[in-house]
Amino acid sequence: MSTPRRPAQLKPEQVEMIEGGADTAATSELAHTSAQAIVPLGRTHEEDPEVRERVLALITDEGVDTIAESWVSSPEESLPGALWRGFLLSEWIRRYPQEAEERFAAARLALADDEPEKAEQVAAPREVRALWDEVFKGSFTGDFAGVLRASARLTDFLGRVQPTWISSDDHPMATEVTRRDTAMLRTADDFRLAGERLLRGGLD
Repeated sequence: MSTPRRPAQLKPEQVEMIEGGADTAATSELAHTSAQAIVPLGRTHEEDPEVRERVLALITDEGVDTIAESWVSSPEESLPGALWRGFLLSEWIRRYPQEAEERFAAARLALADDEPEKAEQVAAPREVRALWDEVFKGSFTGDFAGVLRASARLTDFLGRVQPTWISSDDHPMATEVTRRDTAMLRTADDFRLAGERLLRGGLD
């Protein structure tokens, strides 16, 4: 597989704005600091509050995609890993709304007879994207477990009918997450795992 394309990359000046040095773009520290600025989870963190303020200012000025690059290599059971998957799902729905809605409609049609109650419980792609839009405004204090749960249900629902997410390395949304085998189903598992860790107080 070719090197996956990523929706955004940090510019050196943007990294410098966050951390004060252009050599820390892909570090775990940046990934966790930016993730915790977006979803504090009600904890008191040791990170410099000025750094968190820079992250939030960058989101306001440039959008969350400018810092999403720092989450790419984060484990799926971590907060930045969950945010990366949420960013990919939200961005896919934003860029390809017709494809997302068509796949959702196909899943509802295919599963309506066997699992009508489950089909009715799954939020539509545009609704899940709206949840992530709220998260990515920064300093999210809402029901993050609910966001992860809705995302898990949607990706599982779509994956039951079409487990592939992105079918080509040349696709603008091709990443390690979206191009892996049965990517929709595996991403659903990632969201579920993150939600379970969150409820246990272990999502960092």
